[in-house]
Amino acid sequence: MAKSKPNKPVKKEPLKDARTKARRMAMANSQKQSKTSSLEYWKGVKQEMAKVVWPTKKELVTFTGVVIVTCAAFALAFWAMDSAFLAALRAVLGITLS
Repeated sequence: MAKSKPNKPVKKEPLKDARTKARRMAMANSQKQSKTSSLEYWKGVKQEMAKVVWPTKKELVTFTGVVIVTCAAFALAFWAMDSAFLAALRAVLGITLS
């Protein structure tokens, strides 16, 4: 009979994945942070809102016009495709809608 070799203990290698290390560090940091009060939260909101660069009236009108024209163009394109598809189905299947 042949002698069987005992199983070698598996060595745990250090984490090589940088994302896993970063995730663990982030979780550890988030657990250390204490909850902020609602007053501190709203102070932070006010500070961030002060950093916002709002569009001018001219830019706002221009952007609004672009959005409306784009929506109208897409609506027209979808209507045309739907009408063409319906016409093709009517032709192929001989369907008449009352």
